[in-house]
Amino acid sequence: MKNLIKTALLASLFASVSAFAHHPAEDIVDEDTYLMIDENVSDTPHADLDFTSM
Repeated sequence: MKNLIKTALLASLFASVSAFAHHPAEDIVDEDTYLMIDENVSDTPHADLDFTSM
């Protein structure tokens, strides 16, 4: 029973590693692209969205 718990713990640890990885496009997309998005969205209701509580 202890080996089953250890195996399940180890498997869940390996499965959750990808959740902590950075987004693949993080280093690819230029900062200018994010500035352009902010500029285009600034006068819409989407500019007020806040995702910090998710």
